[in-house]
Amino acid sequence: MKDHPEVKVLNTLEPTVGEQLRLVEFNKKLDQANEVELREIAKLLAKQAMVMQPAAIRYLAREAAQNLAGIRDHEAEAIASALKDQLTKEE
Repeated sequence: MKDHPEVKVLNTLEPTVGEQLRLVEFNKKLDQANEVELREIAKLLAKQAMVMQPAAIRYLAREAAQNLAGIRDHEAEAIASALKDQLTKEE
């Protein structure tokens, strides 16, 4: 995988300088926004945080697990189903 041009260290969870600068620019624009614009931005950010990001994390986690385990989609479904049955089985 190609390295991110702004990431120079091993800790890729740290925000880059470019990301920090984009945040400052975004915050400056927020300071100039009116109430209607702020409400719309809040709704979009809430959708991102509560809907899109968890879905993306689930997708990426599944992809990573499949890549590490070397299993295919139909095998993953069978394994997940068997694990769910085992964990939810009443004793």
